[in-house]
Amino acid sequence: MGGSSADIEALLVDVNDPDDPTPGMLPAIFRDIVVRLDAAGLTYAVVGLIALTLHEQARFVGKLEIAANLGPDGGERGLELVQATQTRFAAHMDPQLCRRPVTLTLRPCIGATEAGLLAEAITHPWFGVPARLASAEHLLWLWCHIEAADHAMNASALIASGTVDLHRVQSLLRETDDVEESSQRRLRLAIGDAVLSTTPSFSRFMAERRAQLDPNRGPVWRL
Repeated sequence: MGGSSADIEALLVDVNDPDDPTPGMLPAIFRDIVVRLDAAGLTYAVVGLIALTLHEQARFVGKLEIAANLGPDGGERGLELVQATQTRFAAHMDPQLCRRPVTLTLRPCIGATEAGLLAEAITHPWFGVPARLASAEHLLWLWCHIEAADHAMNASALIASGTVDLHRVQSLLRETDDVEESSQRRLRLAIGDAVLSTTPSFSRFMAERRAQLDPNRGPVWRL
């Protein structure tokens, strides 16, 4: 299961203010920063909900998240690219000029593992331009490797989609995990959440399994 950039565009409406043009500017902002990255010859991967759409389904997006191999002077180089886009679209990205601005984050890649995964990004037409979107394994590795408020939810949704190689992600996490194996723990929790989300009721599921083993016993949910 997967969506497209057109699916995202259909959701780019501020339900509290349908006349607000800012959400609908996200595709133009996306195209601008992607063109700048390509012109600079940088290896990058679009992450976050935009990339998740390629592997699962579309959701409302209000921010752009990109990881890139920016080189030794990555901080300054990335800042210049972001500022150029922010200047062009200030009316929709400056919090002083609009109520809910589109945000853009461009960060250096995290270590050798992510640098390798950036090279495996999927080039796909997105919002009218060829863009490099993170692979399912890259996304899941990132969401389990770094703890954030929405990472657990996104990880479980990606796993439930059935498009990610969990063995590959486990291997990557073992390469980069800390002593407490916190990343592996987050992956296990995400897998559990994915199972529960795809089963209407786990208790009902187990009752039906027991009924299959004992034909004389009816499922608990029918009692």
